[in-house]
Amino acid sequence: MSTDQKIAKLLKRIIVILFFVSVAIVAVYPMDNQSVTITIDTDGKDVSANYTPAFLQEASEFSIPLKNADKYNVREVRFYRQYKTLCVDKIKSDSFPEFASVRADGYYFNEKTCDLMRTLSHTLFMERLIIAEWLLVLTLLLWIIINAIQEKLDPKDYSNHGPIYEIKRFCGDIRRYWQYMHYAAKADLKAEVANSYLNRLWWLLEPFFNMLVYVIVFGRIMGNSIQNYATFVFSALLMWNYFSKTLNYSVRLVRSNRDIITKVYVPKHVLLISNMIMNLYKLAFSLIVLIPMLVIFHVHIGIGVLWVIPAYIVMILVSFAAGMFLLHHGVYIDDLGYAVGILLSMMMFLSGIFYDVITGLSIPLNGMMLVLNPVSMFADSMRNALLYNVVANVPLVITWTILSLLFGYICVHIVYKNENGYVKVI
Repeated sequence: MSTDQKIAKLLKRIIVILFFVSVAIVAVYPMDNQSVTITIDTDGKDVSANYTPAFLQEASEFSIPLKNADKYNVREVRFYRQYKTLCVDKIKSDSFPEFASVRADGYYFNEKTCDLMRTLSHTLFMERLIIAEWLLVLTLLLWIIINAIQEKLDPKDYSNHGPIYEIKRFCGDIRRYWQYMHYAAKADLKAEVANSYLNRLWWLLEPFFNMLVYVIVFGRIMGNSIQNYATFVFSALLMWNYFSKTLNYSVRLVRSNRDIITKVYVPKHVLLISNMIMNLYKLAFSLIVLIPMLVIFHVHIGIGVLWVIPAYIVMILVSFAAGMFLLHHGVYIDDLGYAVGILLSMMMFLSGIFYDVITGLSIPLNGMMLVLNPVSMFADSMRNALLYNVVANVPLVITWTILSLLFGYICVHIVYKNENGYVKVI
């Protein structure tokens, strides 16, 4: 090992140690109480008000004026702190009478609401988690930069698979194999329904009947706390199906494509992306059911619905990064498929697919799920934009976009480094 390699290895260890030390400091570092913004979401007009920690410290009640407030139906009340798009708590419509009364001139909130807002003012758990995620982003970037410097010092030595070389190679593979990926996805779609009577209708019926089951089971539990519950579940279920199918396929990708991999060289991420394109076709077909549901349940579509696009982009990036990770380890661990199946079952019920993660889980589990679980984040962001015309979770969408790109690169690096050995294993 050369001197440069020894220095690089030492720097990487120092970076990892600094990351854990920084996270520990963030966890215990005292932070000032923050102002709390309350937003009342009604079917006619939304109103917001911001309250400082000093006001909340002394308040036992307060009011938010709104003319003809008694004529509007309150759908939910949302609370925000520093990040104005990151909801930290909610009051659903069925619980609203416990916290406030409605009069013709506005909303009058009682001491229970003041106690809740005081707690939210100094409980900064979600913000600490976001800072920890950004520390992870910084750590990964520094790690990649060290590899880039190694590649720059010795550009003819690609044994370390540095990031500059691998990013160029990855982009070249996408351009070179794009027609193959598109053709393979279409061929798999045709083969999947070749011998079925209902053909492509199965792509509609599968998520639709799954939605009916969950609406019947969970709808009685949710009661009237979530409006348009069928649309609420179905929209998130489409995203979940895409994510789970991608991960389930990636675990067995190399073994399932043994005939191709052992005869010709095909970059392994090309096979994964081909499957993801196929799942995107099926997802787009399933959206045919969602559009009439939005019309039937009178869901108001506004400019905020455009935030659905970043939510889906994050879903695709996270699916690719996680899929590449499982692709590699699925070659060497025979039981990984079973473990992933169990993990996905747990994630489905913890990610807020059938309930609002903020109100459905207790503190601090709800904050952990929203910040640390990308499925909860992109499903919640999509539903807020689609069903409520609300741009939500902007800092989380940005954070997970960057994290998924970094993790995706790392996983591509791992696959490039080890793919020649896959043939020997399978």
